[in-house]
Order: sequence, then C-alpha cells, then structure tokens
Amino acid sequence: MDTLTNVPTQKMTFSQSEKVMYRQFRKKINAEAARAQIAKLEYDLADVKAGLAFLKTACGDANSLGLGGVCVLPCFVRQCAQLLGAESKASLIACIGQPHGGDTTEIKVKAAKRAIKDGADEVEVAAPTAHARENNFSYVKREFKKLRSATKHKSLRIDLECTLLTAEEVAKTCLIAADCGVNSIKLSGANGLERIEAVKSAVKDKCTIKTDGVATVLEMSSAADRGATVLGSKNAADVARAVLAAANDEADDLK
Repeated sequence: MDTLTNVPTQKMTFSQSEKVMYRQFRKKINAEAARAQIAKLEYDLADVKAGLAFLKTACGDANSLGLGGVCVLPCFVRQCAQLLGAESKASLIACIGQPHGGDTTEIKVKAAKRAIKDGADEVEVAAPTAHARENNFSYVKREFKKLRSATKHKSLRIDLECTLLTAEEVAKTCLIAADCGVNSIKLSGANGLERIEAVKSAVKDKCTIKTDGVATVLEMSSAADRGATVLGSKNAADVARAVLAAANDEADDLK
C-alpha cells in the first residue's frame, strides 16, 4: 500500500513579481496595524507653555500622523478647531477644571457648553477631587449628572488624579461616572497605570479607559496591554513616528 512517507516534499517557488507583491502585502499589514495603534494616541497640549505657534504645528502633526485626538485648554479650542479643519479625524478635546477639579459644578458646566460651542468634539473634566476625598459622593454624582446633561451628544470624559485618591475612592468615583453615562475615564498621575485593570474590571464596558504620561513606544504598549484604549502623551507626534518607523523596519526585514 502506498504511503505518504515516501512522497518528496514539494518546495514552493515564487516568481520575482509574486515576492514583490508579498512584501507589499506584509508592509501594508504592518502599516495598518501601526495606524490603528497611533489612533489610540491623544496629544496632550493642555499646557500654558503650548502657545499658538506650537499648537499649529501639533494640529498639523495630528492630521498627518492620524492621531486620535488633541487635548487643549478651553481658551484654545476655537483656534485649534480651525487648525485641525472640518475634515480632521482627530478629535478636539477641551480639558476643563484641571488639575484637581476645584471649580464649582456650575463653572464646569458653563465651560463645557462653551467649549462645545467653540468646536470641541469632547470634553475632559477633572473630577471634584476634594469632595471625593471627603466621601461626599452625592456631590460627585450630582456634578457628573449635570455634566452629562450639558454635553448631550458629545463625548464626556472624567479625569481622576489618582495620586490624591485611594484605590477605593477611585473605584467608587469611576462606578458613579459609569452609572451617570460618562463615556470615558482618565486615570492621571504617577500611579494611574496601576489602577487601569481594577477600574476596567469595575466599569466593565461602560467606559473607555485613558492613561496619560506615555512617552515611549514601550510605555504605550504596556498601557495598552493593561487595558487602556486611549493613551495620552505630551510627545504623541514623536511616539507616533517611532511606531511607524518600527513598522517600516519590520517590513524591510522581510525582504
């Protein structure tokens, strides 16, 4: 009886044109994966040092590199909306009440409405840290409800300064945010990265999770592995270029 053991292994051969097509296909896959990762990056420009000249360059980079968003101070929303343009895929995010959310709810609500009027796609509002620390979660809940009502169809993100809150205070604030219809939660501060998994488990799929302070591709990968789907970075353009360079290098290695 014939068996397959004596059948010689057939070696696959490819023409030069097929090899070129294969390399182009692999390079396209790498490029698409890189762009998907870059789309998770938000350029953190909510800094008084980021003047209009720098914002102009940054908005251009956001469009050309395919960044997911640009975070700016409320006073620059109108200018950045113009700089990004109507066809931009990068979201324009107004950062309100930073860093500790010490403004009254009424001020935050007015700022959110004004930012949306000026062209913001999303608002990122600092949680009332002082009230959370005082265990005054009824105030926290009222504020989140009013902000949700004010922002209506726009995306609302709540920013938590994790270094000033205990793990229990962070978890409770996040659960309240999720119950109030908040779209996203930002975990700021040096220990924000450590809180991602616990917060993600608590809010389930009700909110996306953002972490900040991403400075390198490795930090970006680490945050994503922990469950962050939005990655804030003060040098997002450089990180994005590094991601693209790594994808191109990998594709070149296949030649």
